[in-house]
Amino acid sequence: MLNYFLYARKSTEAEDRQVRSIEDQLSVLRSLAKQEGLCIVHEFTEKETAKKPGRPVFNEMMERIERGEARGIICWKLDRLARNPWDDGKIRWLHQIGTIQQVRTYEHDYQSEDNGLLMSVEFAAATQYVRDLATNTKRGLHEKAKRGEYPSVAPVGYLNDVARKVVVKDRREAPVVIKTFELCAEGDSRLEDLSLFLFKGGIKTRATNRWRSEGGRPLSRDQVSGMLSNPFYMGMFRYAGELYEGKHPALVSKKLFDKVQEVLRERGRAHHEPENNPKPLCGLLRCGECGRSITAEEKVKRQKNGNVHAYVYYRCTKKGTICSQPFIREEALSAKLSEVMGHYALPHNWAVELRAMADKDEWEATQSTATASQAMKEEIMTIEKKLHILLEARLEEDIDRDTYREQKAELLSHKKGLEEKMALLAKGQVAWLEPLREWIKDAENLTETALTPTLTQKKLSAKKFFGSTLFLKNRSLVLTPTTLNDALRASRLNFLQNDLCTSLVRVAGIEPTTSVLSGQRSTTELHARFLYQEIIYHLWRLRHNIVPRTGSVVPLRNAVHQFRLAI
Repeated sequence: MLNYFLYARKSTEAEDRQVRSIEDQLSVLRSLAKQEGLCIVHEFTEKETAKKPGRPVFNEMMERIERGEARGIICWKLDRLARNPWDDGKIRWLHQIGTIQQVRTYEHDYQSEDNGLLMSVEFAAATQYVRDLATNTKRGLHEKAKRGEYPSVAPVGYLNDVARKVVVKDRREAPVVIKTFELCAEGDSRLEDLSLFLFKGGIKTRATNRWRSEGGRPLSRDQVSGMLSNPFYMGMFRYAGELYEGKHPALVSKKLFDKVQEVLRERGRAHHEPENNPKPLCGLLRCGECGRSITAEEKVKRQKNGNVHAYVYYRCTKKGTICSQPFIREEALSAKLSEVMGHYALPHNWAVELRAMADKDEWEATQSTATASQAMKEEIMTIEKKLHILLEARLEEDIDRDTYREQKAELLSHKKGLEEKMALLAKGQVAWLEPLREWIKDAENLTETALTPTLTQKKLSAKKFFGSTLFLKNRSLVLTPTTLNDALRASRLNFLQNDLCTSLVRVAGIEPTTSVLSGQRSTTELHARFLYQEIIYHLWRLRHNIVPRTGSVVPLRNAVHQFRLAI
């Protein structure tokens, strides 16, 4: 009497798919064995795909068959045993030489002395099914990608909406991802710092089927770099080496994404470690006498009682010149810098009024903005035609795959840039409000930054607000501020002396119109309005690269109008 092995298999470990498959197979095959009087010596069950060799349970069963522990196999269908030529050939060979004398399925009985053609055909059909399924699946995924639908698991910052079959923003993770791109674009954060920032924001490694205990850790450098290099976040995605336009919402603009890529490329170049250790305030100041850079050096003082004190001194490098400027202690320099920052800090109530005025101007400009993007629309249509022609050329095999992918990526990138420019044009004449609001924010933050003991933060804030206008002379800070910053300081001095100022801050002879004083306004609103006009005029002058002569007079009453016409 032959001994039999019972083999039952399903293709996935997921509990929500084929959940009854193995139990059903076992139930039916046990009944069949009992009905026909077959002796089952062992049952093998496996949750593994048969499209490739290497199933551990199947291999164990075949080894025990070759040792002679059984001469027959009972299974639901032949495709449960094999869907690949390797396992298929092994079964058919052992069946042909008699090591396996019988393979019993629910529908057929395959004896070793029978013609093996039917078994060969059924195994071939099972193998071909896998190949067709892979081809059809790949074709379906490519069609999905062409429609702009991402055919895979959404990256960090997004979620797969299973019900609608679309990719949507993750409300919790998306803001963290956006801030990470912004921090990277600034160029001051290492990949390790960005990984820690993501970790604090709740973005960490996820457990896998193989390593279920490895989740919950900060992302590695490569993972952070891969995330920042993924075009998915600017509204595109790569699939099978090809770039596609996505229908999912972009988290960052193309401009910000390109800036991040520049930072990453710069980081990838070889850098030499500096021989010295630069101090926090180096690079912020220049010598007020000779114009050379200000450097720092550390001095150590050892007292007789054993105490050791370290001091940092800043001085002119005096490189290639004779300079009489003395040194200054770091603590004294920090105090003087805080004092200067305090003079240029924007009062909170002024900032509130300035933002309100900016919001009002934005609303008025948006209402009257005319569409100026027709040329860009036509160019985008031309690009879409080129993409269509390029696809046809690829389908006709007039160009190779690499050339197709390269040209397609270039066209899509250009199209994305045009679309973002159109979005900016759609805002009309309010593009100047972004640098205005940024300046208001920086000026308002000076109050808090001046009080911080962190020299690095103080340097970054001062560098951003004052630029290269700070000089060190006779152990004092000398400032040559821009017209805009000078207007702010003079406004503070004048408005502190007069509750209702009847004349605008005089900067290079600039005077206000009398119309600004019409109506009843609060002192804060008047102060902010005067300063607001000064800011608008400064931005307009910067846009046209106009440097007024000393003592020149430029009427402010047309400044806002001129600036808007220039946009």
